[in-house]
Parts: sequence; C-alpha cells; structure tokens
Amino acid sequence: MRKPIPKMRRMTLPALMCCLPLQSVLAEATPAPRAASLLEVAQPDITVSGRVVDEKGAGLPGVNVVVKGSTTGTQTDIEGRYTLTAPDNGTIVFSFVGYTSQDVPVSGRTSVNISLVPDNRSLSEVVVVGYLAQDRQNLSSSVSSLDVREANKTPVPTLAQAIQGRTPGVQVEGSGAPGAVPNIVIRGIGSFSNGSNPLYVIDGLWTDNIRDLSPNDIESTTVLKDASSTAVYGSRGANGVIVITTKRGVSGTPKVSFNGYVGTESIYRSYDMVNHSEWADRSALAYANAGLPPLPGANKAGGTFTNAIDTDWQKEFFQTGRVQDYNLSFSGGNQGDKSASNFLISAGYFNQEGIVKGPSFERYSLRLNSGLTRGRLKLSQSALLTHVNTTLLNNVAFVDVLTMLPGIPVRDPSTTSGYGYGNAALFNYSVNPIAAQEILTRTQRNERLQASANAEFSFTDFLSYRLNLGLEGHLYFDKDARKEGRIRLGDPDIDQTYLNENRGFQSTLLVENTLNFNKRFGEHGINAILGYSEQAYRGDNTSARSTGFQSVPQYYFVQSASTNATPTVGGGEDEWAKRSYFAQANYDFKNRYLITGSFRRDGSSRFDRTRQYGNFGAASVGWRLSEEEFFKSALPFVNNMKLRASYGVNGNDNLPGSYLYQATVNQNVNYVFGTGQVVTNGAIQIGVESKDIRWESRYTKNVGFDLDVLDSRVSLSADYYISTTKNALVNPPLPTYLGIFDTAPFTNLGEIQNKGFEFALGYHENRKAFTYGADLTLTTIKNEVLALSELQPNIPGALNVTRTTVGQPISRLFLIPMLGIFQSQEEIDNYKNAAGRVIQPTAKPGDVKYEDVDGDGIINTDKDRRFVGNPFPKLQFGLNLTAAYKGFDASIFFQGVSGNDVFNSTRASLDQLDGQTNFLSDVEPWTEQNHSNTTPRLVNGGNNGQNTLRQTTRWVEDGSYVRLRNIQLGYTLPKTVSSLVPGLGSVRVYVTGRNVFTLTNYTGFDPETPGIGAFGRGVDDGSYPNVRSYTGGLQVNF
Repeated sequence: MRKPIPKMRRMTLPALMCCLPLQSVLAEATPAPRAASLLEVAQPDITVSGRVVDEKGAGLPGVNVVVKGSTTGTQTDIEGRYTLTAPDNGTIVFSFVGYTSQDVPVSGRTSVNISLVPDNRSLSEVVVVGYLAQDRQNLSSSVSSLDVREANKTPVPTLAQAIQGRTPGVQVEGSGAPGAVPNIVIRGIGSFSNGSNPLYVIDGLWTDNIRDLSPNDIESTTVLKDASSTAVYGSRGANGVIVITTKRGVSGTPKVSFNGYVGTESIYRSYDMVNHSEWADRSALAYANAGLPPLPGANKAGGTFTNAIDTDWQKEFFQTGRVQDYNLSFSGGNQGDKSASNFLISAGYFNQEGIVKGPSFERYSLRLNSGLTRGRLKLSQSALLTHVNTTLLNNVAFVDVLTMLPGIPVRDPSTTSGYGYGNAALFNYSVNPIAAQEILTRTQRNERLQASANAEFSFTDFLSYRLNLGLEGHLYFDKDARKEGRIRLGDPDIDQTYLNENRGFQSTLLVENTLNFNKRFGEHGINAILGYSEQAYRGDNTSARSTGFQSVPQYYFVQSASTNATPTVGGGEDEWAKRSYFAQANYDFKNRYLITGSFRRDGSSRFDRTRQYGNFGAASVGWRLSEEEFFKSALPFVNNMKLRASYGVNGNDNLPGSYLYQATVNQNVNYVFGTGQVVTNGAIQIGVESKDIRWESRYTKNVGFDLDVLDSRVSLSADYYISTTKNALVNPPLPTYLGIFDTAPFTNLGEIQNKGFEFALGYHENRKAFTYGADLTLTTIKNEVLALSELQPNIPGALNVTRTTVGQPISRLFLIPMLGIFQSQEEIDNYKNAAGRVIQPTAKPGDVKYEDVDGDGIINTDKDRRFVGNPFPKLQFGLNLTAAYKGFDASIFFQGVSGNDVFNSTRASLDQLDGQTNFLSDVEPWTEQNHSNTTPRLVNGGNNGQNTLRQTTRWVEDGSYVRLRNIQLGYTLPKTVSSLVPGLGSVRVYVTGRNVFTLTNYTGFDPETPGIGAFGRGVDDGSYPNVRSYTGGLQVNF
C-alpha cells in the first residue's frame, strides 16, 4: 500500500538517542580544577545557617542554597531553615521556582536570613501552554495547574486517580481494580467513535499512556482546556491536553531521597444477605406463588432441606488487599558562570494486591533525566523504562458473589472442577466467583520505554532553535489459561481447557523542529514560534489459541503442550504517519493587553489524498484590569484581575482504524470451479470503504476571568464554555446485500455539544507559624447530541438500556417507567388505556405496574420507553483543606458529584425475587400483610417475566455522592534531631486514609462507576468498586 505521508526510517536513529543519558557530556560540563591562589587558600570556611521566608514571612521549604562557583549546597527544610559551610568572603545563591534568585555575600557572618520575593518572569518556567512558556499572569487561555504536592498525598498508582476533583472541567471515572487507569474526560465527550481521552505530553513526548508513569516522578502538571491553548496540537488537541514535566536535579550537593508507604485495602461496604435457612423460606414462597413445588433444597415441609452448608460468599470472596510503593532517587547538578548540568536517577516499585483473590498489579520503573547547558547550547533528555505485571478479574464476580446461593459450597469434590455451582436441588445460574479466579488466569506483561531528548541553541538572546525527539516503545504479552472443569450450572461438562496468547510490539516516533522568537520592544512583548514535525506509528501482533491441556502430572500452559495438533493462529499490523506545520504567538502591551494566536496544519495518512490535510487554529484576548492606573488606586487590595476570551477549532484523526478509506479484502476464501469441483483459493471484498470521511472538528468558545486579592491569599478563576463537535463520525448499520460483511462504513454526519461552568476558589494563609489553606473546585456540564445519521437516528447502548439520539445527551437511559406495585385485583382491572383495554391483564396483586407510554394497551419492551435520568453529573466538586504548624501537617480532600443517575445492573440480577438467587436481608417483598409500593411479590419466573424486566426504571438510582477521598497526617522531625545523623537532611512520617467514607443513597458497591464504553455511561454492570485504604509512609532526604 502506498503511503502518501512517508515513514520515518531515517528518523529512527536520532529518536533512539532519546534514551541515552547525557552523563558523558555532563562530565565535560564540570568546571576543570584550577590552581588556587594564596589569597583563596587563606580564606577559612565557616558554618552559615539561617532561614528563608517568602514575601509573607512564611518559611519556604525546598529553596536551593548554593555557594556560588562551587558544588557546595543544600535545600531548606519544611520551616525554611538551612545550614551549610561556606568561605567567610564567599557568596550564597538562594533560588526557588517562582521567586527572584538572590546572591548574598557571607561577609564573615554565621547567620544569614533572607526573604525571597515572587518573580513573574520565573513563573514562565512553570506554565507551558503549547510550545511557549508564558507568565502565569499573562495567560489569556483556559489553563489549570495541578498542585502536585497535594495530589501526591493520595496513595494511587497513576496521575489519573490523583487528579480527580482537583482540577475544574476534568471528569475522572474509574474502578478500583489493581492497575486500572480511570477515564479522563476534559469538558465532556466530543466524539462518538474516536474516543475522548486527552493527549498527554510528558517532557515533550506525546503519548496516550500514563499508567506506567509514577506520580513520584512528576514535578508539574498543567491541564489545557480551551482551543486557544490546545489548537497548536492540532488533531490531538480536541479532547484537551495534559502537560507533564518530570523532576530533574538541581545545583548543589547531590541529594538522595526516599519515599515509601505500605498499607491495606478493603471494600468500603458489603451487603447483608440472608442465610441458607432464610433463603429456603423465601424461595419456597416464590415457587408457591407461581403454583410450583419448592426446590428440593428449599423444601422444609418435604424434609429434603438441609442446613449442613451455609456459605457466606462475601466472606469467602473478599480479602484484605495490600498496597506498597517505594521510590528512591539520586539527583544533583552544578552551576558555573557559563555552564550548568543536572541529573536525576530514580527507581520505583509499586505493588497492589486486590480485595478479592486473584487480581494484582506490579510495576518496576527506572528513570534517568539529565541536562547540560554550555554557553548558547542546552541539552536535556528524559527516559523511563517500566516492567508491569497485571492479573485481571474474571467474569462479573461482584454480581455473582451476591447471587450465589448460601447452600452451595465454595468447593465440591464431586464435580469435575472441584468447585460448587449448584444442582437441581439448588438451582442457580451464577458463576462460582472464587472458581472463576482460580480456574481461569488472565495475565498481562508489559515493557515500555518512554523517552525524549532535545537540543536548543540560542543564536541571540531572543532567537533560538530547538530540536525535540520522542520515542515510545511497547512490548506486550497477554495470556489467558483455563483449567478443566465446570464452574456454572448449565455449562457443558466437557474439556474446556484452552490457552490464548497475544504478543506484539508498538512504537511511536516524534520529531519536532521549532524556531522561537522572544523579545520585548519597550512596552511591547512578542513570544512566537514556527514549527515542523513528523510522527509515525507502527504496531504488529501475533496470536495463538490451543485447546486440550492435561492436568497430569500438572498443567503446563504452553502452545506445544496442547493435545490439539492444529492451534488457531492470527495476527496483524498497523501503521500511520503524520506531518505537521504549526505556529504560535503571544503578544502583550504593558503586560496589560494580551493576544494569543495559534495555527496548525496536519496531514494524516489515515485519510485519502483528497482529505488528508486539516487546518486548525485559535485566538484569545485578555485584559488585566488590575494593571490600569485607575484600578490600582481605586482597589489597591486587588493584586490581579483579568478578563479573557478565546475561540478556535481542533481536529481529531484518532479514527477507529488506520485504513477506513480502503475496502476490506479477505484473502483466504475457497471457491469451487468446474465439473471436477476443484477447490481454489481466492479473495473477496467483505467490507465497503468509508468514502470521503473528513476530520472531526471541535469548535470551542470560552470566556473567563481571574482574580487575586489580599496579597494573593484569595484567588478565584471562572470559565464558561461552549464546545461543539462537527463532522463527528458515525457508522449506521447497512444491509449485507450491499456487500457489507464487516464493520459498516463511517460517515461525518454527527454533531455533539458540551457546555458548562468551571470555578476554582482558593484561600491560603502563610504569614504565621500556623499555616492553612482551602481550595474549592466546581464544574457543571451539559452534553447534547445535535445531529445523527437519518439511517440510525437512535444508537442503542450497553445492556439495551441506553439510547443516543438527537436532543439528548450521549448514552441517556431509555427505559419503561415503573409506576409502582399493583395493590389489588381491582387496580389491575381498572388500569386501562383510552380505548378501555386492560393494559396488564395477566398481572396479580403484588406485581410491578408499568406505564403504557404509547397508549396501545400493551406493555412493549421497545415502544413503551422514556428517556430518564442523566448520565453526566450536573455538578462535580472537590474541596482540599490543608494546615501545618511547625513540624506537623495535615490535609483533607473531599470529592463528589451530584445530579447523575446510575442503572444498577447488580440489583437487577439480585432483586428479581424469583427464588433462584440469594436475597438481601432488608428487602421486604410485597405480601398481603405488607403492601409495598416499591418491591414486588416473590414469584418464580417473575409472573411470565413481568417482575424481572431489566429495561425499566425500577433499577435506576441516584448516583450522587460525597466522598472523603483522602486524609493525611504528617510530622517532620526537627532539624536539631535529624542533624544528629551525619548527612541526614529531613525525615517525615505520615499516615494516609483513602476513600475513608462515602455519603450516598446508591445501593450498589460503589456509585462511582466507569460505565460500559461510550454508549454505556451510567451503567453499573458490577465493575470493580473503588477501595478503602490505610497506609503509613516515610520520606527521607540525605
């Protein structure tokens, strides 16, 4: 196949150099020793100590304190204190990100105390928007910065869990499964089929994977949300961008740091189920109400009931999980007059054993970051190598653990598998959840390299060139192995052993060239770049499946051990390339009037030649009212007030395939020819190409303001946005007689809109020994489908309980309304339509009453549905509270959502009340004595299925919750104590509680559910719930 955009074979070698450290170069950067003069030798060294405070008088921890012209240095402790040895006529350099550096002569003093003041120019090192570093005060785009220090107090394996509730406009939904990465959505779902996950830029490397990045390695995280900040990323910026910078070494004495914690995990709630005897009574009543004799295992009157076995399935299934995380780093650097270097080496180990038997996650990581500045040349590299082992959960275990009957044993030596699963006396269709984890083992092994390297050369103090190289390589090996034996009643009791294996490699290369112009002309400031980049991806995989494995003398799961001589094999490969031209510019006048513009032209091999290129751009304006003279005199307590607005468009080429514009051909089809019936191999087209598909385009309008008052102790930021995706891809079903035996072709007929408000309010008091602060974030969102294909005006969703259609949000629940419970035969007879027809003539008192939506007098599972509930929370919030006094520190973080609804599929299985599942002890079914209007009577078969319908509002619940997401208490040893150990810097111990409690009316395991795909939002199908954990940790710096 010809590729309109070339592959990047010539770029492979320079990209591979990303993973080579700059240590050999660093050695050259170290100043050569020189002969000391008699004057220098004569100068004695003295011990200097002191305290560094900010502009409010609060101690600044982590300030770099270095003797100028040497490698001698240290960092301030949590109170801002330091001690080091320096020549009595030397100079000490104090530097800290966000503050102006100071050179202070020692002049023979043994005590040097200083106050650092904020430096707006240094803020440009923190806020990176697109390819340009900007002063935070001059941002005219919608950008949020994560407080990494606070986020890292949450004991989680990835940034995705840590960011939840801390950044407005960012929705995070995920399960508690070991190693699971939650779904992150910025400002709503903007695509039907192309995914809505943001782009991650880690030290210049573009990636979709952050599972393997340890939160301990992160220095800063910035979330870009509007088109003004993301358009420069073109086709990858439509869903937002998260820019991550990892830690690097600093000048001064080399530093060794350790941070580790260990703890336990548990399920935060469980169900109170009936015992075996109580189940038998309810089951017998359900069968009696259906006019049937009871199951033998429930027949107390007939004498066939036995109470010898009474299994508490939750007790048998759940366990106390364990979590541990250890990180060790070694970093340092030096600073000369014309050269500087830095390095950081870190190693990490994370292990999580689940709250149920089986699932686990284990990650080994090694990071090497280094940098060199020599004159006009700057070099830096980042490399992360990880090895990950994951064991997955099998089946819908969190449903089966509730529906399994208490009279069934966990293990039963009379079955082929050795596990209990029921019989004719104890009829049940659930899978033994413990057997599912032990009979079937699903593992994943991953090795990943994420690396970047860049070189920057400054021609002048305002013009520079930068080359950025990125490489991501991923080796994976998935293995599913099943032992022999039945684990569910009704499954065939035959040899079911099998081995599935899937191996592959994926690589992504990135090369970017940029030319940067940054200069002030009096009161005018211009910062602009021009760039050219190329990207390429290639992936291939090989799979094999074999059956028939022997347990004697033991199972040996390799393909060659199969008794099946002809295993099924498969495989494939995929590749794409992209070429881009881009520009970005910032302009300010007097740091008061702000203009930002960006443009990107992307060419992608995923489209045919006529549609290959797309143009994307955005602009924003800002006005800092606080810089106006009339404003300064009228409101002197206002430190910063800024109005801003932006508009722009992004594209999306993350298609569900790399070759949609070409037809699919099966090259292994047999044909029979001639009178001799000769079988001849040939090929046939099985799919139709997606003709003329275009880029999805996401247009975003944004207005906002920022406010800082009272010496910036109070800050407020607010935004309102409207984001509209046009030309969204949909693939309505088409008849097979058109030659479509594969996926239906895609077409650009969809349109989606998201709009909402975002607020961030903060208060921080740092002027006294007792410091405290509070940060509140609020987010609202409204999602609506504006257009779909006429061939498919309704897209069915997960479990056939959601629909996506014009005028509704994506994946809204579409169900038969439950009106209550019939209380009498008279009520049943009087429930008629307009024509006088009895709507539910076969119902009995105690059965569920449904709404006849279409008025035809019949309850139809397709026609009698209404849209109900909301899959998206109307309000999301996060509240972080911090306090510190001397060596003690504390933080409490609450997070929650409100206004969304969840379809509880677990309860739909558990509360059928037909006698073939277990029962909740607090559920009181309708009886002649208990006329419930919410819970129907016990009846086997649900009275011909009337009471067991799934597609009804009976199973819809409020998904709102408030959760104590994280609480941490810490204590840092006084310097007088830690200094007793030579070389010891600071020691901090801490304890953390995660998901300590949850306030909710939801009756499932967890109201926070990831759903089932794009069209299954708000559907809880028994996913792994989020867990409660308690950990203890230690931080030590040498």
